[in-house]
Amino acid sequence: MSAYRFLDEGPSYEVQFSEDENEDVVRAIDLSLQESQAKEVNMGDIEFPQIDEVEELAQEMEEITLSSTDLSASTGGIELEWWKHFKEFNPSDPTSKGTSWWRKSSKPCNTLVCDVCEEQICSAWLRCSYWGQTFCQKHTSDGTPCCCACSRVKIGDMKFITLSDGRKLCPDCRHTAVMDPEDCKPLLDEVHRFFKGLNMKIKYYIPILLVDNDEIIRIHKKSLLGLTLYEKFELDAVNYVTRSTQRGENIKVVKEVEQLPPGRKVKAVLLLYGFPKIALGATLAHELMHAWMRVQGYPGLSLPIEEGLSQVMAHKWLEWQSFAGDDYMKGTSDKVQFLRNLKEFLKYGIEKRHSEAYGHGFREVKWAVERYGLRYTLEHIARTRKLPE
Repeated sequence: MSAYRFLDEGPSYEVQFSEDENEDVVRAIDLSLQESQAKEVNMGDIEFPQIDEVEELAQEMEEITLSSTDLSASTGGIELEWWKHFKEFNPSDPTSKGTSWWRKSSKPCNTLVCDVCEEQICSAWLRCSYWGQTFCQKHTSDGTPCCCACSRVKIGDMKFITLSDGRKLCPDCRHTAVMDPEDCKPLLDEVHRFFKGLNMKIKYYIPILLVDNDEIIRIHKKSLLGLTLYEKFELDAVNYVTRSTQRGENIKVVKEVEQLPPGRKVKAVLLLYGFPKIALGATLAHELMHAWMRVQGYPGLSLPIEEGLSQVMAHKWLEWQSFAGDDYMKGTSDKVQFLRNLKEFLKYGIEKRHSEAYGHGFREVKWAVERYGLRYTLEHIARTRKLPE
Protein backbone atom coordinates (compact mmCIF):
# COMPACT_ATOMS: atom_id res chain seq x y z
CA MET A 1 0.00 0.00 0.00
CA SER A 2 2.75 5.37 -0.74
CA ALA A 3 7.03 15.74 4.12
CA TYR A 4 7.00 18.17 2.02
CA ARG A 5 7.01 21.83 1.19
CA PHE A 6 3.43 22.78 0.44
CA LEU A 7 2.70 23.01 -3.28
CA ASP A 8 6.14 24.11 -4.41
CA GLU A 9 7.55 20.93 -5.82
CA GLY A 10 4.95 18.47 -4.64
CA PRO A 11 5.61 15.26 -2.75
CA SER A 12 9.18 14.09 -3.12
CA TYR A 13 12.13 13.14 -0.98
CA GLU A 14 15.49 14.76 -1.50
CA VAL A 15 18.97 13.99 -0.22
CA GLN A 16 20.78 17.15 0.85
CA PHE A 17 24.49 17.94 1.28
CA SER A 18 26.55 20.74 2.70
CA GLU A 19 29.04 22.57 0.44
CA ASP A 20 31.95 20.45 1.69
CA GLU A 21 30.00 17.28 1.10
CA ASN A 22 29.08 18.36 -2.43
CA GLU A 23 32.77 18.81 -3.23
CA ASP A 24 33.50 15.34 -1.84
CA VAL A 25 30.66 13.89 -3.90
CA VAL A 26 32.09 15.38 -7.10
CA ARG A 27 35.55 13.99 -6.33
CA ALA A 28 34.07 10.60 -5.50
CA ILE A 29 32.21 10.48 -8.80
CA ASP A 30 35.42 11.20 -10.71
CA LEU A 31 37.12 8.34 -8.93
CA SER A 32 34.18 6.01 -9.48
CA LEU A 33 34.61 6.33 -13.23
CA GLN A 34 38.10 4.92 -12.85
CA GLU A 35 36.99 1.89 -10.82
CA SER A 36 34.32 0.26 -12.95
CA GLN A 37 34.82 -3.16 -11.34
CA ALA A 38 34.60 -1.98 -7.75
CA LYS A 39 31.49 -2.77 -5.74
CA GLU A 40 31.78 0.45 -3.73
CA VAL A 41 33.76 3.62 -4.01
CA ASN A 42 35.18 4.51 -0.61
CA MET A 43 36.84 7.85 -0.15
CA GLY A 44 37.32 8.69 3.45
CA ASP A 45 33.84 9.06 4.83
CA ILE A 46 32.07 8.92 1.45
CA GLU A 47 30.46 5.73 0.14
CA PHE A 48 28.83 5.18 -3.21
CA PRO A 49 27.13 1.80 -3.34
CA GLN A 50 26.79 -0.09 -6.59
CA ILE A 51 23.49 0.35 -8.43
CA ASP A 52 22.17 -3.09 -7.40
CA GLU A 53 22.70 -2.23 -3.76
CA VAL A 54 21.02 1.12 -4.18
CA GLU A 55 18.00 -0.50 -5.81
CA GLU A 56 17.67 -2.77 -2.77
CA LEU A 57 17.75 0.27 -0.50
CA ALA A 58 15.22 2.05 -2.68
CA GLN A 59 12.92 -0.97 -2.45
CA GLU A 60 13.19 -0.92 1.34
CA MET A 61 12.37 2.79 1.34
CA GLU A 62 9.41 2.21 -0.94
CA GLU A 63 7.93 -0.27 1.50
CA ILE A 64 7.57 2.29 4.29
CA THR A 65 6.40 5.50 2.63
CA LEU A 66 3.02 5.74 0.96
CA SER A 67 2.45 7.91 -2.05
CA SER A 68 -0.71 8.89 -3.69
CA THR A 69 -2.57 6.26 -5.63
CA ASP A 70 -1.39 4.25 -8.56
CA LEU A 71 -3.71 1.98 -10.46
CA SER A 72 -3.67 -1.76 -10.97
CA ALA A 73 -3.47 -2.58 -14.66
CA SER A 74 -5.31 -5.88 -14.49
CA THR A 75 -8.19 -5.15 -12.15
CA GLY A 76 -8.95 -1.46 -12.04
CA GLY A 77 -7.70 -1.38 -8.47
CA ILE A 78 -5.74 1.42 -6.89
CA GLU A 79 -2.33 0.09 -6.00
CA LEU A 80 -0.01 1.39 -3.32
CA GLU A 81 3.15 2.86 -4.78
CA TRP A 82 5.80 4.58 -2.74
CA TRP A 83 7.41 7.94 -3.44
CA LYS A 84 10.94 7.63 -4.78
CA HIS A 85 13.55 9.21 -2.55
CA PHE A 86 16.56 9.30 -4.85
CA LYS A 87 15.74 11.97 -7.37
CA GLU A 88 18.31 14.68 -8.05
CA PHE A 89 22.09 14.85 -7.80
CA ASN A 90 21.97 18.45 -6.62
CA PRO A 91 18.56 19.28 -5.11
CA SER A 92 19.32 23.00 -5.11
CA ASP A 93 19.61 22.97 -8.91
CA PRO A 94 16.28 22.10 -10.56
CA THR A 95 18.03 21.46 -13.90
CA SER A 96 20.49 18.99 -12.41
CA LYS A 97 20.26 15.48 -13.86
CA GLY A 98 21.48 12.97 -11.29
CA THR A 99 21.48 9.24 -10.67
CA SER A 100 19.32 7.21 -8.32
CA TRP A 101 22.17 6.73 -5.88
CA TRP A 102 21.88 7.03 -2.15
CA ARG A 103 24.62 9.26 -0.77
CA LYS A 104 26.17 8.76 2.66
CA SER A 105 28.57 10.87 4.66
CA SER A 106 29.71 10.81 8.29
CA LYS A 107 30.53 14.51 8.24
CA PRO A 108 28.15 16.49 10.47
CA CYS A 109 25.68 18.87 8.84
CA ASN A 110 26.17 21.79 11.20
CA THR A 111 22.91 23.52 10.32
CA LEU A 112 20.56 20.50 10.43
CA VAL A 113 18.85 18.79 13.33
CA CYS A 114 16.79 15.63 12.87
CA ASP A 115 13.08 16.21 13.52
CA VAL A 116 12.72 12.66 14.86
CA CYS A 117 15.63 12.20 17.28
CA GLU A 118 16.36 15.94 17.67
CA GLU A 119 20.06 15.32 17.26
CA GLN A 120 22.53 16.91 14.86
CA ILE A 121 22.49 14.99 11.58
CA CYS A 122 25.86 13.30 11.03
CA SER A 123 25.12 10.98 8.12
CA ALA A 124 22.69 10.46 5.28
CA TRP A 125 19.39 12.24 5.72
CA LEU A 126 16.07 12.89 4.00
CA ARG A 127 14.01 15.99 3.56
CA CYS A 128 10.31 15.52 2.84
CA SER A 129 9.71 18.73 0.95
CA TYR A 130 5.91 18.65 1.07
CA TRP A 131 5.34 18.43 4.83
CA GLY A 132 8.63 20.04 5.81
CA GLN A 133 10.19 17.12 7.70
CA THR A 134 13.93 16.47 7.84
CA PHE A 135 15.24 13.30 9.44
CA CYS A 136 18.13 10.85 9.55
CA GLN A 137 18.00 8.10 6.96
CA LYS A 138 18.29 5.51 9.75
CA HIS A 139 14.73 6.29 10.88
CA THR A 140 13.36 4.64 7.74
CA SER A 141 14.42 1.26 9.10
CA ASP A 142 14.60 1.61 12.89
CA GLY A 143 10.88 1.23 13.56
CA THR A 144 9.96 4.92 13.53
CA PRO A 145 6.24 5.01 12.60
CA CYS A 146 5.30 6.43 9.21
CA CYS A 147 1.69 7.34 8.43
CA CYS A 148 0.17 5.11 5.75
CA ALA A 149 -2.02 7.98 4.50
CA CYS A 150 0.10 11.16 4.41
CA SER A 151 3.64 9.64 4.61
CA ARG A 152 4.74 11.76 7.56
CA VAL A 153 7.01 10.18 10.16
CA LYS A 154 6.31 10.35 13.88
CA ILE A 155 7.84 13.43 15.51
CA GLY A 156 7.90 14.29 19.18
CA ASP A 157 4.86 13.20 21.15
CA MET A 158 2.59 12.63 18.14
CA LYS A 159 0.42 9.64 19.06
CA PHE A 160 0.21 7.32 16.10
CA ILE A 161 -2.27 4.48 16.16
CA THR A 162 -1.75 0.98 14.79
CA LEU A 163 -4.46 -0.46 12.56
CA SER A 164 -5.47 -4.11 12.76
CA ASP A 165 -3.31 -5.03 9.74
CA GLY A 166 -0.21 -3.28 11.08
CA ARG A 167 -0.45 0.02 9.20
CA LYS A 168 0.29 3.22 11.14
CA LEU A 169 -1.93 6.29 11.14
CA CYS A 170 -1.03 9.79 12.36
CA PRO A 171 -3.49 11.72 14.59
CA ASP A 172 -4.35 14.23 11.84
CA CYS A 173 -5.34 11.50 9.38
CA ARG A 174 -7.13 9.60 12.16
CA HIS A 175 -9.40 12.62 12.68
CA THR A 176 -11.42 11.87 9.51
CA ALA A 177 -10.42 8.25 8.90
CA VAL A 178 -13.11 5.90 7.61
CA MET A 179 -13.02 2.97 10.01
CA ASP A 180 -16.32 1.14 9.47
CA PRO A 181 -19.45 1.16 7.28
CA GLU A 182 -21.11 3.81 9.44
CA ASP A 183 -18.28 6.22 8.57
CA CYS A 184 -18.39 5.19 4.92
CA LYS A 185 -22.07 5.77 4.17
CA PRO A 186 -21.95 9.63 4.15
CA LEU A 187 -18.89 9.47 1.89
CA LEU A 188 -20.63 7.07 -0.46
CA ASP A 189 -23.65 9.39 -0.66
CA GLU A 190 -21.34 12.31 -1.43
CA VAL A 191 -19.54 10.51 -4.25
CA HIS A 192 -22.88 9.42 -5.73
CA ARG A 193 -24.00 13.08 -5.69
CA PHE A 194 -20.78 13.95 -7.50
CA PHE A 195 -21.52 11.43 -10.28
CA LYS A 196 -25.15 12.56 -10.47
CA GLY A 197 -24.01 16.15 -10.87
CA LEU A 198 -22.07 15.06 -13.96
CA ASN A 199 -25.17 13.31 -15.38
CA MET A 200 -23.52 9.98 -14.71
CA LYS A 201 -25.82 8.63 -12.03
CA ILE A 202 -25.00 5.02 -11.14
CA LYS A 203 -28.25 3.05 -11.07
CA TYR A 204 -26.63 -0.37 -10.96
CA TYR A 205 -26.44 -1.89 -7.46
CA ILE A 206 -22.80 -2.29 -6.45
CA PRO A 207 -21.81 -3.43 -2.96
CA ILE A 208 -19.19 -1.11 -1.45
CA LEU A 209 -17.17 -3.02 1.15
CA LEU A 210 -14.46 -1.86 3.55
CA VAL A 211 -11.67 -4.40 3.92
CA ASP A 212 -8.27 -4.60 5.58
CA ASN A 213 -4.96 -5.06 3.85
CA ASP A 214 -4.85 -8.76 4.63
CA GLU A 215 -8.07 -9.34 2.67
CA ILE A 216 -6.84 -7.27 -0.27
CA ILE A 217 -3.66 -9.35 -0.42
CA ARG A 218 -5.64 -12.58 -0.15
CA ILE A 219 -7.69 -11.57 -3.18
CA HIS A 220 -5.14 -9.76 -5.34
CA LYS A 221 -1.76 -10.90 -3.96
CA LYS A 222 -0.56 -7.34 -3.34
CA SER A 223 -1.59 -4.20 -1.47
CA LEU A 224 -4.17 -1.91 -3.03
CA LEU A 225 -6.12 1.13 -1.88
CA GLY A 226 -9.19 -0.01 -3.79
CA LEU A 227 -10.31 -2.81 -6.07
CA THR A 228 -13.24 -3.27 -8.45
CA LEU A 229 -14.32 -6.90 -8.73
CA TYR A 230 -15.64 -7.78 -12.18
CA GLU A 231 -17.45 -10.90 -13.30
CA LYS A 232 -14.13 -12.47 -14.31
CA PHE A 233 -13.12 -12.78 -10.66
CA GLU A 234 -13.69 -16.33 -9.44
CA LEU A 235 -14.56 -15.09 -5.99
CA ASP A 236 -17.69 -16.00 -4.08
CA ALA A 237 -17.24 -14.11 -0.81
CA VAL A 238 -15.31 -11.27 0.83
CA ASN A 239 -14.37 -10.80 4.48
CA TYR A 240 -15.29 -7.18 5.11
CA VAL A 241 -14.98 -4.87 8.10
CA THR A 242 -18.28 -4.34 9.94
CA ARG A 243 -17.06 -2.55 13.05
CA SER A 244 -13.89 -1.12 14.54
CA THR A 245 -12.92 -0.26 18.09
CA GLN A 246 -9.90 1.57 19.48
CA ARG A 247 -8.12 0.24 22.54
CA GLY A 248 -5.31 2.53 23.53
CA GLU A 249 -3.17 3.00 20.44
CA ASN A 250 -4.52 -0.05 18.62
CA ILE A 251 -7.50 -0.50 16.32
CA LYS A 252 -9.35 -3.81 16.35
CA VAL A 253 -11.92 -4.74 13.72
CA VAL A 254 -14.79 -7.20 13.48
CA LYS A 255 -15.21 -8.86 10.09
CA GLU A 256 -18.06 -10.72 8.49
CA VAL A 257 -18.45 -12.66 5.26
CA GLU A 258 -20.28 -11.02 2.34
CA GLN A 259 -21.51 -13.39 -0.34
CA LEU A 260 -21.00 -11.85 -3.77
CA PRO A 261 -23.87 -12.02 -6.27
CA PRO A 262 -23.03 -14.26 -9.25
CA GLY A 263 -23.38 -13.30 -12.88
CA ARG A 264 -23.04 -9.53 -12.43
CA LYS A 265 -20.86 -7.19 -14.47
CA VAL A 266 -19.56 -5.62 -11.27
CA LYS A 267 -19.59 -7.82 -8.19
CA ALA A 268 -18.33 -5.28 -5.65
CA VAL A 269 -15.97 -2.40 -4.95
CA LEU A 270 -13.48 -2.92 -2.14
CA LEU A 271 -11.93 -0.02 -0.23
CA LEU A 272 -9.04 -0.22 2.23
CA TYR A 273 -10.33 1.02 5.58
CA GLY A 274 -8.47 3.51 7.76
CA PHE A 275 -7.75 6.30 5.24
CA PRO A 276 -9.02 9.89 5.61
CA LYS A 277 -12.32 10.64 3.89
CA ILE A 278 -10.71 12.95 1.34
CA ALA A 279 -8.32 10.17 0.23
CA LEU A 280 -10.88 7.39 0.33
CA GLY A 281 -13.33 9.56 -1.61
CA ALA A 282 -10.84 9.96 -4.45
CA THR A 283 -10.28 6.19 -4.43
CA LEU A 284 -14.03 5.56 -4.52
CA ALA A 285 -14.53 8.01 -7.40
CA HIS A 286 -11.80 6.22 -9.34
CA GLU A 287 -13.25 2.77 -8.69
CA LEU A 288 -16.83 3.81 -9.45
CA MET A 289 -15.65 5.18 -12.79
CA HIS A 290 -14.32 1.70 -13.60
CA ALA A 291 -17.69 0.28 -12.56
CA TRP A 292 -19.64 2.89 -14.55
CA MET A 293 -17.69 2.11 -17.72
CA ARG A 294 -18.23 -1.61 -17.28
CA VAL A 295 -21.98 -1.19 -16.76
CA GLN A 296 -22.38 1.33 -19.62
CA GLY A 297 -20.43 -0.85 -22.02
CA TYR A 298 -16.91 0.42 -22.72
CA PRO A 299 -15.13 -2.84 -23.61
CA GLY A 300 -11.66 -3.07 -25.09
CA LEU A 301 -10.29 0.27 -23.92
CA SER A 302 -6.55 0.65 -23.79
CA LEU A 303 -5.08 0.82 -20.31
CA PRO A 304 -4.04 4.51 -20.57
CA ILE A 305 -7.58 5.53 -21.60
CA GLU A 306 -9.42 3.48 -18.96
CA GLU A 307 -7.08 4.34 -16.14
CA GLY A 308 -6.75 7.91 -17.38
CA LEU A 309 -10.53 8.36 -17.25
CA SER A 310 -10.67 6.91 -13.76
CA GLN A 311 -7.86 9.17 -12.59
CA VAL A 312 -9.59 12.18 -14.12
CA MET A 313 -12.70 11.35 -12.08
CA ALA A 314 -10.65 11.07 -8.89
CA HIS A 315 -8.99 14.41 -9.69
CA LYS A 316 -12.31 16.08 -10.54
CA TRP A 317 -13.76 14.81 -7.27
CA LEU A 318 -10.90 16.43 -5.36
CA GLU A 319 -11.45 19.67 -7.28
CA TRP A 320 -15.18 19.42 -6.61
CA GLN A 321 -14.40 19.38 -2.91
CA SER A 322 -12.78 22.77 -3.30
CA PHE A 323 -16.01 24.54 -4.23
CA ALA A 324 -18.70 22.13 -3.03
CA GLY A 325 -17.83 22.88 0.57
CA ASP A 326 -15.74 21.07 3.15
CA ASP A 327 -18.70 19.83 5.19
CA TYR A 328 -16.75 17.12 6.96
CA MET A 329 -13.76 19.36 7.65
CA LYS A 330 -14.97 20.39 11.05
CA GLY A 331 -12.64 20.91 13.97
CA THR A 332 -9.79 23.24 14.83
CA SER A 333 -8.28 25.52 12.21
CA ASP A 334 -5.12 23.38 12.23
CA LYS A 335 -7.08 20.24 11.38
CA VAL A 336 -8.97 22.03 8.62
CA GLN A 337 -5.74 23.36 7.12
CA PHE A 338 -4.11 19.94 7.29
CA LEU A 339 -6.97 18.36 5.35
CA ARG A 340 -6.84 21.09 2.72
CA ASN A 341 -3.11 20.48 2.41
CA LEU A 342 -3.75 16.75 2.14
CA LYS A 343 -6.25 17.42 -0.64
CA GLU A 344 -3.64 19.35 -2.62
CA PHE A 345 -1.10 16.62 -1.88
CA LEU A 346 -3.43 14.04 -3.45
CA LYS A 347 -4.19 16.22 -6.47
CA TYR A 348 -0.50 16.85 -7.09
CA GLY A 349 0.22 13.14 -6.81
CA ILE A 350 -2.30 12.40 -9.58
CA GLU A 351 -1.03 15.20 -11.80
CA LYS A 352 2.65 14.27 -11.59
CA ARG A 353 2.52 10.49 -11.96
CA HIS A 354 5.27 9.23 -14.27
CA SER A 355 3.82 5.91 -15.47
CA GLU A 356 2.46 5.52 -18.99
CA ALA A 357 -1.05 4.46 -18.01
CA TYR A 358 -1.68 6.36 -14.81
CA GLY A 359 0.38 9.47 -15.41
CA HIS A 360 0.48 10.02 -19.17
CA GLY A 361 -2.99 8.47 -19.51
CA PHE A 362 -4.41 10.94 -17.00
CA ARG A 363 -2.85 13.94 -18.71
CA GLU A 364 -4.04 12.85 -22.16
CA VAL A 365 -7.61 12.32 -20.95
CA LYS A 366 -7.56 15.55 -18.95
CA TRP A 367 -6.47 17.48 -22.04
CA ALA A 368 -9.37 15.99 -24.04
CA VAL A 369 -11.90 16.71 -21.30
CA GLU A 370 -10.73 20.30 -20.92
CA ARG A 371 -10.92 20.87 -24.70
CA TYR A 372 -14.09 18.99 -25.62
CA GLY A 373 -15.89 18.48 -22.32
CA LEU A 374 -16.46 15.27 -20.38
CA ARG A 375 -19.68 14.25 -22.12
CA TYR A 376 -18.33 14.57 -25.67
CA THR A 377 -15.08 12.83 -24.68
CA LEU A 378 -17.00 9.87 -23.25
CA GLU A 379 -19.26 9.65 -26.30
CA HIS A 380 -16.26 9.75 -28.64
CA ILE A 381 -14.50 7.01 -26.67
CA ALA A 382 -17.67 4.87 -26.71
CA ARG A 383 -17.79 5.11 -30.54
CA THR A 384 -14.12 4.88 -31.44
CA ARG A 385 -12.33 3.50 -28.36
CA LYS A 386 -9.96 6.44 -28.81
CA LEU A 387 -9.59 9.94 -27.41
CA PRO A 388 -10.74 12.87 -29.55
CA GLU A 389 -7.84 14.68 -31.17
